[in-house]
Amino acid sequence: MKRIAKIKYFVMFACIPYFGGAQPKEQDTLRVNLIQALEIALSDNPTIKIADKEIQRVDYSKKNAWLGLLPSLSGTAQVGKYLVPASMNLAGMTIDLPTDFTATMGVSLSLPLFAPALWHTIQMTTLDMQLATEKAYASKITLRNDVTKAYYNLLLAQDSYRSLQEGYNTAKENYEQAKRRFELGLAAEYDYISAEVQLNNLLPSLLQVENGIAQAKMYLKVLMGVNSVVPLAVEGSLAEFEVGVAQAAASRRVSLLQNTDLRQLDIQQQVLNKSLHLQRTQRMPVLAAFGSYNYSGTGNKAAQSFMNPSQITPASTEWYGQGLIIGLQLNVPIFNGSSNIIKEKQIKLQGAELELQRDYLQSSLTLQAYTAIDNMSKSAKQMESAKNGIDLAVKGYTISNKRYETGAGTMLELQSAALALTQARLSYYQAVADFLTANADYEKIIGDWRIIY
Repeated sequence: MKRIAKIKYFVMFACIPYFGGAQPKEQDTLRVNLIQALEIALSDNPTIKIADKEIQRVDYSKKNAWLGLLPSLSGTAQVGKYLVPASMNLAGMTIDLPTDFTATMGVSLSLPLFAPALWHTIQMTTLDMQLATEKAYASKITLRNDVTKAYYNLLLAQDSYRSLQEGYNTAKENYEQAKRRFELGLAAEYDYISAEVQLNNLLPSLLQVENGIAQAKMYLKVLMGVNSVVPLAVEGSLAEFEVGVAQAAASRRVSLLQNTDLRQLDIQQQVLNKSLHLQRTQRMPVLAAFGSYNYSGTGNKAAQSFMNPSQITPASTEWYGQGLIIGLQLNVPIFNGSSNIIKEKQIKLQGAELELQRDYLQSSLTLQAYTAIDNMSKSAKQMESAKNGIDLAVKGYTISNKRYETGAGTMLELQSAALALTQARLSYYQAVADFLTANADYEKIIGDWRIIY
């Protein structure tokens, strides 16, 4: 009974919003084009936010290194109380001293005058800032590439769905035409059955593309940093990006001066060079100016006089300063084994490894850039061929349809013409998507931040 009562209460409270009229509103659809999608991604994607935080962290490190040039001031204080009286041995006699407590205070100041390691450390933090900035730029380049290709893939899925939908509508018209002709006795039953089979065979493809559209939208929302429950709609079609394709493919040149991966390796090479100089400063002297001032005191309890035991020395506290001292301090390393030499050799080997890595990366990127240009040229040619194929397929379907209506053609001929038209449209959109994807990869390789289309 208790369980039934809980269920009743749950149902009652669950229905309150509907009874009260507070039904949730349908969330507005987010409609974006390519530029808007990139702007949202560059402002809301967590990867970009992390890169910005890293720049702030390195900036604090740089400021901290500069603070090493400022003088450092420190103070010390100590107070102690005697729990057991201090004693003194004099002429075979142990005499307790009346000291009750001691206290000392001091202030010291230090200022580096010649510190090569400090200057090299400051220069390294500047390079660290450049490297962090370049990494943040690389994150934007990568995110732009991912968002652009995800946007194109979504357009491809939508255009493919429209092409399949047009093919489905054509197959439906052929089915209805074959059905009417079969009912009038003008066509064989095979035509009617064949048209229905073709119509049913297109449904799984439509459902598959619908699922692909949903997944493409979900992936694009993840890249943009948009909540997955927000409805998303992208504007445009792949056909809108066709303008200037042939000229764009012919104008591409391979230049890796702006490639962010190579620039990061160059900065890392500079960091290693500074690390080598920093390691060599371990054999250099360090000169610093210093100053100190100490103040101390003691407290004595009342006690008998040492010279006259009948006389009582009253309790007293005495404070005295030890004066202000200023000067120069020179620290000269004399011998530290071979530790510095071994570390310098390690840094040199790291530099040689980094140089080999850069040469290999440059060769790989050059190959990728030429491959992207070749893919763009091939896709441009396929695009032109597919456009001609669409025109011919439309003409062929029109002729086949007229032939079937007049009884001169067959249903198989009409179905083949409809299928050829659908495939021609799909091939065209696929060629456009391949070109745009290759162009996006090319822009990422050369480090081009411009949005050409």
